[in-house]
Amino acid sequence: MRFHWLLSGFIGAFLFCSPAKAGKIISWEFEEQDNNLVFITDEGVQPEAELLSNPTRLVIDLPGTILGRETVKENYQGAVRGFRIGQPEPDTSRIVVEFAPGYTIDPDDIEFRGISPTHWTVEIPQPEVSRVALSGDDDREVLDLPQVEMPSTLPGLEEASASITTDSSPYIKATKNGFYIGIDGNRKIKIESERNGDRIDFFLEGITLPPDLVSQSVAVNQYGVSTIEFEQPDDEQAVMSLTVAEDSPDWLATFSRIKGLLLVPRGDLPTATATANAPENSTSEAIAVEAIKPERNEFNQIDEIELTNENSELLIHADDKLSAVASRQSNGIYQITIDRAELAEDFKGPQLEAGSPISELKVRQEDFGVVLEITTRLRYRLGQLSSQEQQLALPIEVGVSPPPLNDAPLLPPGFAKAPKDRPFQRVIPPVPVGDRPRVVIDAGHGGKDPGTVGIGGTQEKDIVLPISLDVAEILRKQEIEIIMTRDTDNFISLEGRTDLANDIDADLFVSIHANAINLSRPDVNGLETYYYKSGRRLAEIIHWSILNGVKIDNRNIRRARFYVLRHSTMPAVLVEVGFLTGAVDAARLKDPDYRRQMAEAIARGIVEYIKQNNL
Repeated sequence: MRFHWLLSGFIGAFLFCSPAKAGKIISWEFEEQDNNLVFITDEGVQPEAELLSNPTRLVIDLPGTILGRETVKENYQGAVRGFRIGQPEPDTSRIVVEFAPGYTIDPDDIEFRGISPTHWTVEIPQPEVSRVALSGDDDREVLDLPQVEMPSTLPGLEEASASITTDSSPYIKATKNGFYIGIDGNRKIKIESERNGDRIDFFLEGITLPPDLVSQSVAVNQYGVSTIEFEQPDDEQAVMSLTVAEDSPDWLATFSRIKGLLLVPRGDLPTATATANAPENSTSEAIAVEAIKPERNEFNQIDEIELTNENSELLIHADDKLSAVASRQSNGIYQITIDRAELAEDFKGPQLEAGSPISELKVRQEDFGVVLEITTRLRYRLGQLSSQEQQLALPIEVGVSPPPLNDAPLLPPGFAKAPKDRPFQRVIPPVPVGDRPRVVIDAGHGGKDPGTVGIGGTQEKDIVLPISLDVAEILRKQEIEIIMTRDTDNFISLEGRTDLANDIDADLFVSIHANAINLSRPDVNGLETYYYKSGRRLAEIIHWSILNGVKIDNRNIRRARFYVLRHSTMPAVLVEVGFLTGAVDAARLKDPDYRRQMAEAIARGIVEYIKQNNL
């Protein structure tokens, strides 16, 4: 008995035209548990299928495609006895599913689905005992197929290239077919792509990227691909973007049958910049996981790092193309890891002048390459890393408007200070519903510790407590969980304050104080905000929020080793709201309306930080 059919419906609608040139089978997989077959090609294909009997075999021919390797065969236990894929003719590949003697399937129950012209799935019904077998005549031979050893390389994954960043990006490896991306997924995941000029975006439904891969831009400089970027816009989807030459072919993404995402071009593979030889008797999977350590003489030399174009771009110059990974460590702090590079003996660094958008730039040599740690000032961020001839370029972009010269707010319009007759809770947009951020508000001193004593005998503890209570009130109305170290005039030790914040695993710690210098220096007035480690960005945002909402001099943001900053495990800042020894500040801080303005500005800064960091 012999069945033959051509696939119809929407499948045939986009496949009646055969490809102009031979395509390649990129990957395949037979899921033994569910009897599902998946195969992917780099060109559109119209499969032709036959069901052969005595013994039963499902034969699928793929005209116009090549396998490019010897026949692969897998043996199973049960009604489905085996699977093989080969190339019986020069321009046709063949997939065969073999069944055990005495078993057959109903051809009407076989379901072919074309997810795309290049991505096909075949759902095979559960085999049943054939009528011949029931009659007792089941002594038939299984098709005698040539026995071959399993290939040393797995389908769709070939030897790794030495030109890819390894130590700096363990998730990306080059293969002879394209790239291997080490992220989890399976063949059932829907992957859509969209090309716009030199950028190809892949949308990975239901994929959660590793945290250290999110927001990375990896310069690969391989196969016509300059960079690969990764983003996680939400829990439902990840986005992977390729920057390619405009004449580069389109690329196809598919999850492999083992683990990881495969990236291959549709059509001829662009020339690789380098290819490594695979060790004998090694699988390509092992090569993809183990980094190929370069020799020192293979390193490119970095000659200079400079700020150009009126401080709008950071350029890294070298004697050849560079491979690099750009990642954001926290808001405003970036790390650039350049693989296979070393600093030249006459290396020149940039001159960071006053007003530069970069406040700090550290360069260090590691065994595998060079690492840059870049800290941008408030309002600035680094843009997309790009690779050019003998240099890497990092644009410097304005992320938040600069401090205004007039009364316009620094933060978005919803953050503007409201008139007194309008409830303040309508000023700050509520934080999105979900896990509530937890903020510790620390009113400095208290009880037996009055803090500094200023002009007219004003005590610090009596000034900072009402400001802290107002900040807490405002933030609670924004659905933020607030814990106060003290809400009355009582004494709390420094250790007790930080222990409280650490024990409850707070997201932020904000300590509020008033400053002093000397009663003989009433001319010293102004705002100071302190941080120690991770609180730098929080300090910047609160500081500029105060300067835009309160009339006060700017005495800058500073780094200090205050106890509460050093011993808090979360981002922590200490805000000095003015000088009680200053003639101007002391008079203002005695005014309840002024203190309320100060509280509103601190609260606006905290909310803005929470929104920027998705706390």
